[in-house]
Amino acid sequence: MQRIEAPARPDWRAKLEEVGLTYHSDGQEPQPGTDGGLWWHEASHWRLTSAEVDLLDDATAELHARCLDAVDHLVNRDPAALREAFALPEWFADYLQRSWRRGDPSLMGRFDLAFDDQAGAVKMLEYNADTPTLAIETAVAQWFWLQDTHPDADQFNSLHEKLLDRFRTLAPLIGAQVLHFAAFEESAEEWAHATYFRDLAGQAGIRTIGIDINAIGWNGQHFLDQAGRRIAFLHKLYPWEWARQDEFGPHLAGDSCGVLEPPWKAVLSDKAILPVLWKLFPGHPNLLEAVPGQVALAGACVHKPCLGREGSNIAMLRNGQSIASTGGPYAPEHARFVTQAMARLPQQDGWNAVIGSWIAGDQPAGIIIRESRDAIMRDTSRVVPHYF
Repeated sequence: MQRIEAPARPDWRAKLEEVGLTYHSDGQEPQPGTDGGLWWHEASHWRLTSAEVDLLDDATAELHARCLDAVDHLVNRDPAALREAFALPEWFADYLQRSWRRGDPSLMGRFDLAFDDQAGAVKMLEYNADTPTLAIETAVAQWFWLQDTHPDADQFNSLHEKLLDRFRTLAPLIGAQVLHFAAFEESAEEWAHATYFRDLAGQAGIRTIGIDINAIGWNGQHFLDQAGRRIAFLHKLYPWEWARQDEFGPHLAGDSCGVLEPPWKAVLSDKAILPVLWKLFPGHPNLLEAVPGQVALAGACVHKPCLGREGSNIAMLRNGQSIASTGGPYAPEHARFVTQAMARLPQQDGWNAVIGSWIAGDQPAGIIIRESRDAIMRDTSRVVPHYF
């Protein structure tokens, strides 16, 4: 991997907004040496080799397969661990198990990977398997950047095509009914993603309706949209850990509507899956040692809240001593934690990079890169394109 700095396209803002990426900045230009200002940052990019792309592709497919093995193990061989390690209420655990056993289909997910470009090692940091975003940045924004700036190069990026194929696979299951796409309309990023996914579903022949999550109602038997129509199929950008705490969450377990992502994906989006994977596949070349709780592993390790988001409440330790940490709402006295061995990230020009590697259906579908001067990625960390 090589990090390259080059001028951004003069009209990059307008081009991004044309494809729905309206949240590309906070209105402020970043100061030299900082992460701030821009969410999308195309004045830097990364160049990979075809061999590195093959390595990431293979690792993504392998990790997804092992994650499915882990879900099957928890559901069919160790249901007690499913309930205890993931702190699931009984109604949701039963719902999740039914969902897995009957083969409820999924749409997509995004691994966060550490790629040690010196050793050629790819390690799983976590799996954003429930409500992943960065799809517009991956599938559309960086693709058009490539066409404008490196038209003779290639990109590890088939996310748009594979999502469209996935919706075509789902279309016969939905039939003549409607797939509602729900997100918070007040969130530009979430609403843009729901709109993008809805457009793909429409291209696949699925009837769709968009709805603000706050407008979903319940009539005692079915979930309803703002016009009083029954919601038979629902795509939601709303995490399962929130839904299962809501007053109406248990109604989902009555199977009044089909949901994307299905409830079994909640297991994979919880970092409690990391110790499960290590126990099932100890020493796996794409996994890092991980154990429940906050402990000091030999060498360097990271404490992570199981349901933490945006880099909050992370602590990095080396030989038991803190070397970096972040604050946030996931205090140890209120949240479950795991400890994971620390992986090396590519670092060039003072910038660390994390690979976001996509799965559509069960197939690897490309990558997006985030970079930060800090070792811990936050919600303000830059999103940058790549090519090979």
